[in-house]
Amino acid sequence: MYERVFVEWTWNFVAELLDGVVVKSFFTTSNLDSEIGSEIAERLEDRLSKYFKGKKVDFSEFKVKYPTVFSEKVLESVRKINYGKVLTYSELARNLSTSPRAVGAALKSNPALIVVPCHRVVSKSGIGGYSEGVEVKKELLKLERVIPETE
Repeated sequence: MYERVFVEWTWNFVAELLDGVVVKSFFTTSNLDSEIGSEIAERLEDRLSKYFKGKKVDFSEFKVKYPTVFSEKVLESVRKINYGKVLTYSELARNLSTSPRAVGAALKSNPALIVVPCHRVVSKSGIGGYSEGVEVKKELLKLERVIPETE
């Protein structure tokens, strides 16, 4: 069963589930309706709403459909980065015995933004990139109080 979770924020957020598994997510300026038919989607909507209000939320119960075995390895490691903390691409690559470029490519393929918090991976010399744009990444890091509101 297809479901859609919609949460209002600075950039509205959408997560799409198929049979209870997050398969796609994105930020949008559009207003969409949620299409919820399961308890798992209700819980995801509730947790995302809390997250976008600046609360620390645990998303570990939500399953994600990863595009490749390698991306699953990288993105599951990213899921372990705590709220309000960051790792560099290099640190994550070292932990996984791979290259920072490979880590970046896996992060770009993340189908479950926020649930898999790839915005918590930054470059050694700054914020780094983000599939939804650097401005969105900055706002997410401000929300988690990683970078000051004044930046």
